[in-house]
This record gives sequence, structure tokens and C-alpha cells, in this order.
Amino acid sequence: MGDASGRCAEGQHADARGPGLAEGLTQFDYRGQNPEEGALFASSMSNATDMVIHDVTAALDLDGVSVAVDVGGSTGALVQELLKKSQGLTGVVLEMPHVVDSAVEAASKAGVLDRFSAVSGDFFKEVPAADLYLLKMIIHDWNDAECLTILRNCRASAKPGARAAVFDCVVGKTGEPNYGALLDMNMLVGSDGQERDFDEFDALYAKSGWRRVATKPTRSPQVIQVLEAI
Repeated sequence: MGDASGRCAEGQHADARGPGLAEGLTQFDYRGQNPEEGALFASSMSNATDMVIHDVTAALDLDGVSVAVDVGGSTGALVQELLKKSQGLTGVVLEMPHVVDSAVEAASKAGVLDRFSAVSGDFFKEVPAADLYLLKMIIHDWNDAECLTILRNCRASAKPGARAAVFDCVVGKTGEPNYGALLDMNMLVGSDGQERDFDEFDALYAKSGWRRVATKPTRSPQVIQVLEAI
């Protein structure tokens, strides 16, 4: 599932997104209403970030970046690691209300709280302004229309010359072994999302005001797709 510990929403929506649980809630709404389980999931997603965090800090060029927003970034492990790398950087994580306190606590432990803030909000409505948007395992959680909304909201708030970094698995050619295809089946069962190939990613980017300018592998099944605003 995605790095977002929930839907990043301040309010719940009647048109529940994705397959419902037995209680009639989406997985994201369920965790929002069950804080203990939500906290466990947020912690697990932060642990999952460890798979790529060193590759990310090595691969991302932070030159000219003053503000980085971790969109749906759970407790903010990814952006906090970037804050350690760049002393002139300010970091923000956009998350659901029940995750905000944990994100602030994590930033304090990491020693970067003076340059970090946790914002409660809904990435389907608005995201904070930034030079760099981090979307780690976010796009794969949603269908195309919802992905376009997220990407367009990032583009609308982007500062001049802004970039985005999308961290997701990429589906390979049919008939070839590929972790992305296996994860795609998992998404089919547990969410309204899917894994995509590069053509499908690029179609989303073109419709939302972004362009993929680089692709960088990691030691995990994920790749880093670097986008620039157009």
C-alpha cells in the first residue's frame, strides 16, 4: 500500500474511495478512525522508507530547493533525511490529522524539528507550495482521475522551476518477471489503485502539467522518477 498512512483528508467523504472494508469504510478512513492501527501502519510505512532512503538522498539534486513537501509522507522519514543532508532546506509533511503528532515527534528525534512542519490536510484539495514534491508510493494508491487531481494540485502550488519525485514500482513487459506486476495484483485486491508502466505514468504527467526528465533505479523494486513542471 502507499506511504500515506491515510487519505490525507481533513474530512471523510461519502463517496468512499476504493474497496470497502466490512465496516463500510475504506482502508484509509478506517485507520483514521482507529488511531492505534493507524499509528502501526504509519510506523510500518516509515520503516518501508528505509529501503530507498539512502538511494534517494544520493540521487536527488537539492540545488535550488528551499522547501520540500512530503505528500502523504506518514511521519516524514523521507523529507527528514533530506533535511539532514541540506542545512538550508525546509521540510513539510502533508498528512491526516492523526499522524501529525507522530511526525513532529519523529522530526524532534531526528534533530530537524526547527526546519520541519507537519501539516494536516487533503491532497485532493490542496498541497503546500514547494520547490520539490516527494510522492513515495502515493500514485499507485489511486485510479487515474484521482492521480491527476493529486498531480495537478502539486503543479498548481509549485514554485517556479519546481520538481517532483515519484517513487513507485514500474510494470515491465508482459511475460517477463517483474515485481511491479505482483504488486499490481495486491493493489487490485486492497485498493482502487494500480501499478503502471512508463507510458501510463507519462500520460498522467502530460495531463497534469509535469514532464519526466530522469529515471533513477534504487536497490529496492521502486524507481525514482524525477519530474519538472511545464
